[in-house]
Amino acid sequence: MDMKVYFLAIITFVTVGFYACEKQKSDPNVEQKLIGKWELKFSRGGFTGETKPVESGRSSVLAFKSKDTYQQIENGNVVKEGKYVLSKEKSIYSGGLETAISFNEVDTISKQQKKYVLSLRSDSLFISDNYYDGYSTLYLRVK
Repeated sequence: MDMKVYFLAIITFVTVGFYACEKQKSDPNVEQKLIGKWELKFSRGGFTGETKPVESGRSSVLAFKSKDTYQQIENGNVVKEGKYVLSKEKSIYSGGLETAISFNEVDTISKQQKKYVLSLRSDSLFISDNYYDGYSTLYLRVK
């Protein structure tokens, strides 16, 4: 009888281990959910963790036009546009694979493509630097 209990315990631990190591699956509809206009509300981070609300009278909008194009609009004027790429990257926040977005920007220090962790929840969009003391920005969907 003791041998059956040990065998069951081993099987249970192995099964739990496999599920714990399972990679996170991406939401296949994230690109469709992203399309639209998103208005910046605040950014937070840096060494001090300071929260910076959008200045009164200022408007900053990210507009995702199609599966891979975007515009950054400041006070009604397009200041930046181009293509974006979604991928899976290891997040410093969760330690797991999460959806990341890049806007064809190169990091001046590492000389590699900048990738931000993307979190999309109903009408909220969080875009965060994927390094310590980085910034996170909150955008709300424009209706």
